[in-house]
Amino acid sequence: MTKICPNCKTGNKNDAGFCQNCGEDLSQTSKATQRVKTQSNGGIMGWWNKRGTGSKAAIGIAGICCIGLILIVAFYGFSSPDKNTATTAPVTNVSNTTPTTPTTPTTSNSSSSATGIQVQVIYDGSWTGNYGDVSGSQSVDGSGSQTYSLTGSPSIVSVVFQKSDGGSGTLTANILQNGQVVETKSTSAAYGVVSVSHSF
Repeated sequence: MTKICPNCKTGNKNDAGFCQNCGEDLSQTSKATQRVKTQSNGGIMGWWNKRGTGSKAAIGIAGICCIGLILIVAFYGFSSPDKNTATTAPVTNVSNTTPTTPTTPTTSNSSSSATGIQVQVIYDGSWTGNYGDVSGSQSVDGSGSQTYSLTGSPSIVSVVFQKSDGGSGTLTANILQNGQVVETKSTSAAYGVVSVSHSF
């Protein structure tokens, strides 16, 4: 091994104290070289350089697996639906009125003495659906005939009901105002769907 003179770049014997060409003090060069070697063996790169090929491969594979797992979790989080999201029925011709909130079902199926806006489903079997106005929608399910009242004065009401069974009976959805039917739709198809809306 030779010492390289930092002044003239001449190669000297390893134990030389001074450069044989220019007389430069080589003892300081030896200490600086030793210090650089010591520093290069520390830190992350020093640790990494001490690892064998098998260890480096295992660490690389583990890192790739971690990144893949993070990407899978992120993709699942973005693609799964929010469980609190309510499905609303399509609404058209929205006007600027005070929003109203749908209420719970009434106990009576009779609408002859009712006042205000109501939604009615008539079917002998089981059904599911939703109804609402510009302020939001209410999901419901049940069997037999039911009537639901809406509070306030909604400008538009939309209703969607579907049979939950394969029955051949007729499912009818009505929108009522002060006990009078203003919109109605029916279906007798198995698992049939009816959709109706009305502007007040």
